[in-house]
Amino acid sequence: MTKLIKNLLITLLLLPLASVAKPINIIATRLTASHTDLRLVIEFDQEPVYHIFMLKHPDRIVLDLETASPPQHLPKIANNNTFITEIRSSKRPPDHSRIVIELKHPANYKHFILAPNKHYPWRLVVDLHHSAQQVKIPKKLRNVVVIIDPGHGGKDPGATGKRGTHEKDIVLAIAKKLKRRLDQEPGITAILTRRGNYYIGLRQRLRIARRNKADIFISIHADAFNKRSSHGASVFALSLGGASSEAARWLAEKENQSELLGGVALHGKSQTLQSVLLDLSQTATISASLQLGDNVLHSLHAIARLHHERVEQAGFVVLKSPDIPSILIETGFLSNPKEERKLRDPYYQRRIAQAIVNGINQYFAHKAPRGSWLAAHR
Repeated sequence: MTKLIKNLLITLLLLPLASVAKPINIIATRLTASHTDLRLVIEFDQEPVYHIFMLKHPDRIVLDLETASPPQHLPKIANNNTFITEIRSSKRPPDHSRIVIELKHPANYKHFILAPNKHYPWRLVVDLHHSAQQVKIPKKLRNVVVIIDPGHGGKDPGATGKRGTHEKDIVLAIAKKLKRRLDQEPGITAILTRRGNYYIGLRQRLRIARRNKADIFISIHADAFNKRSSHGASVFALSLGGASSEAARWLAEKENQSELLGGVALHGKSQTLQSVLLDLSQTATISASLQLGDNVLHSLHAIARLHHERVEQAGFVVLKSPDIPSILIETGFLSNPKEERKLRDPYYQRRIAQAIVNGINQYFAHKAPRGSWLAAHR
């Protein structure tokens, strides 16, 4: 083998994984409908990456699927259906497809991914609800607030891969994709702690979450280690030791004492009662963080190898809000050449974002805050 051919083969092997992304096949579609509700279920041979949004004039729901061919068969619409007029599909360049649900009138919708089980493959579920139903629901329903925290930034590059990939850039790209996906979810508002390449202190990130009345806090990172073989994603929640040290800080800072539990003030209460209230708050928050982390870890496992099989606990500063469920996600190892290539790939970044969205949706399906739109539509 000549040196030229050998170098060519090595170059081909090192091409980004995006160039050989495996096509996603639609296995089946089915529709159930009534006068006020509709459910469209699409089955896939692997986890889909998708974008969904509503358009007006005429009213319609648009579902864009990445690296997927249009379905061979779509459900037929009954003549007496009072909800939709048509479901159609088309191919989108370069290798995507679009499904459009034509509506007879405006509608509310929600969507979620179901992981495979022994009876069904991957499923995307789109539920539509007649707008008239909303008159039965109180109008003052709020969106849940998800704070997305891209780690590092500016003067702090974080981990660096062999190809010069900076953690601060990768996690910002993933965070922006995650925000775009969450903003498409009914009842959810996503807010970034940073939108560009600049530095924010760790405590300032917590203050941003509290100022925006966050319901959950998601910190995005990428790992590095001196062994290039280290690989896989991890999810962390706050440790009990980290919580204990934070309790002392909160009790010492007078301005914090009016913020606990959304306004249940500590100021003016005895030191013992302050400690008890704070301990109860932190215990409940860590429990919720572990549940959120478990949901996200399970979703990540569908697309990535895991470094830890369960949610780990540590004393990361950004996880120390006593009353905001918080997790830190290590998306992979930049010190591992294969994972560095994957983390640089926009397609893989979108898959990570989608997996996190799936985990968040599973969490809120059981933990939607009282008075929120999600709680009213569970």
